[in-house]
Amino acid sequence: MTQEELSEGVCSVETLSRIENGKHKVKSDTYRQLMEKMYQITEKNYAVCVSRDMELIQEREYFEDAMAKHDFEKADFYMEQMKKLVGKDASTQRYIRRESTFLDYYMQRITAEQLVEALEELAEEVVPQYKKFLDSDVIYPFREQEITLLKRLAVAYGRIDEYPKSIKICEMLLRSLREGYMAEWEIEELSIAANLSKYYGAVGNYRYSMELCEYILPKVRKYANAPIMTFVLGEMAWNMNEMIESGMEGEEKAEYCRKKYKQAYFVSAAASGELDKKVFSDLYETMFGEKIE
Repeated sequence: MTQEELSEGVCSVETLSRIENGKHKVKSDTYRQLMEKMYQITEKNYAVCVSRDMELIQEREYFEDAMAKHDFEKADFYMEQMKKLVGKDASTQRYIRRESTFLDYYMQRITAEQLVEALEELAEEVVPQYKKFLDSDVIYPFREQEITLLKRLAVAYGRIDEYPKSIKICEMLLRSLREGYMAEWEIEELSIAANLSKYYGAVGNYRYSMELCEYILPKVRKYANAPIMTFVLGEMAWNMNEMIESGMEGEEKAEYCRKKYKQAYFVSAAASGELDKKVFSDLYETMFGEKIE
C-alpha cells in the first residue's frame, strides 16, 4: 500500500510522512483510521494475531494461558499447533517468530544472547526506525505488535544485564504511549512502567525505582491487575531491602519489607498465582526466618 493510498481520506501524504518519521503527534482517531486501512485491529485483545482462522486464535489463547502459568511444556505443544495452522499473514507470522523465540529461551534451547540477537533481527524488520528514537524526544505511534516486540526486547537485554538498553526502550515506549493516541494506553503502560522500575533498581537507582512503583500501584488497583500488583509489591520490598543493606535506610525499615512481601504473597494467593505465592513464601522465610502465615 502506497502512502497516497493509506493517507487518502485520513490525512495528507505530508502528515503521514511526518507521523512515520516521528515528527508529528498522531491523534487517536487518526491512528484508528490508519490501522483500519492497514487491516490492523486496534483493540489490544485482537491485535496480537490477525488471522481469521478461529482454530489458530483458540490455540493462541491456550498458548498464552500456558505461558502466563509458566507451563512451558504445554506452551510448546500449543506453539507447534499454531505453526501448523499459520498461513501467509505477515503479522501472524511475526507473532509466531516472536513468541517461539521467547519460548525457546525459557525451554533452554537458546541462550540469552541468542534471544537478544533474534529479537533485534525481528525488530529491524518490524520497526526499523526505533533506534533513532531512543536518544531523542520524538513521539512515535507504535502499534500494539511493535510495543509487545520492543517490551520483549527490553526484557531480553535485562537477561544479559544490559539494563541501560532496557531502560531506554521502556522510556521511549512510555513517552509515546502517554500522548494518548492508543485507546487503552494506560493498561499498556502498566507492564512497561513495572519493568522499568525493575531495571532502575538493577542499576542501583533504588529511590527512582520506588517512585515508579508508587506511581504504578494506584493504576494497578484501578485495573485490578493482580500479576503486576504482585510484581510491584515485590519490587518495593526488594528496593527497600537493598537500601537498608547499602546504608541508605535504617534497619527499622525492615518492617516495610516484611509488609510488602506479605502483601505480594496474599495478592498471589487470591489470584491463584501459585508460582508467585511460593516464590514470596520462600523469600519471606529466607529473609525473616519464619513462615509467612
